[in-house]
Amino acid sequence: MTLRYLRRDEVAALLPPVAEQLDLVEETYRAVGAGRVELPPKPGIHPRKDSFIHAMPAYLMDEDVAALKWVAGYPANKERGLPYISGLIVVNDAETGLPAAIMDGAEITAARTAAASGVCIRRWAPEGWIESAILGSGEQGRFHARVLGELNPNAHIRAYDPHPERIEALAGNVTACSEPAAAVDGADVVVSAGPIVEEPESPLGPGWLGNRWLGLPIDFDFYFNAEAVSSADLFLVDDVGQFEYYRSLGHFHAWPEPAGSVGEALADGRAGERVLCCNLGVGALDAAFAAGVLDAAREQGLGTELEL
Repeated sequence: MTLRYLRRDEVAALLPPVAEQLDLVEETYRAVGAGRVELPPKPGIHPRKDSFIHAMPAYLMDEDVAALKWVAGYPANKERGLPYISGLIVVNDAETGLPAAIMDGAEITAARTAAASGVCIRRWAPEGWIESAILGSGEQGRFHARVLGELNPNAHIRAYDPHPERIEALAGNVTACSEPAAAVDGADVVVSAGPIVEEPESPLGPGWLGNRWLGLPIDFDFYFNAEAVSSADLFLVDDVGQFEYYRSLGHFHAWPEPAGSVGEALADGRAGERVLCCNLGVGALDAAFAAGVLDAAREQGLGTELEL
């Protein structure tokens, strides 16, 4: 028995174009909302302050795909010259349970997170949007800038990062800002991509935002505070159960109850002038992306066969 091992560069080469990634995310979100995905809240351990290592299992019933991502987030790693996010994805044969592949998880994490935001932008960004803000210009900032440009070639990005040199790596029409409030001022779409920490200051309140906006806090409650979330006409999360689980651990203090999941709202057409989608990251997306990568790897003969 063998399994296929795929390095990060191989995974990156096998991912579909951004437009297809967005379609895959929307399809998966709709399946989650319809109850066609087995998706337990991800358990985690926290070996260091503000760090996490999470297990993210998922079973996609329609595609008969079973997978698990084991992912770590260590904010202090940037001081060591190491990535903040790292991990592996294991794909199992759903018929036998045997492992079929193991692959780098960092590329899929970055791509699927930005694609999830892209689905929300495609559906809920204010009509005619151009101005956007990215708070945090690390890997997620880079991937989100690519998605913003894909969705709107005329998009203007105002970016903030405590390490200003990282802003230079963002693609598109980008203006560097010295303060996060300056980046958000007048933005139609706001992506906050700071670290996930245990006791955030959460400075982004309603006063930073205009009359029409889409907020995309992929960093939990690092930037967006409860007042900003409460000012939204529509507040959605990618997985309500997982949101409540993290609330029980101390995140999202005083945040309102979500109106439902992104998948449910995509299906029933809910809308608003001020929308906030808090996509925590669900293993269903990792499973869907990993399955596609594995299929492409088999077709192209990429990867290394390892004996079990």
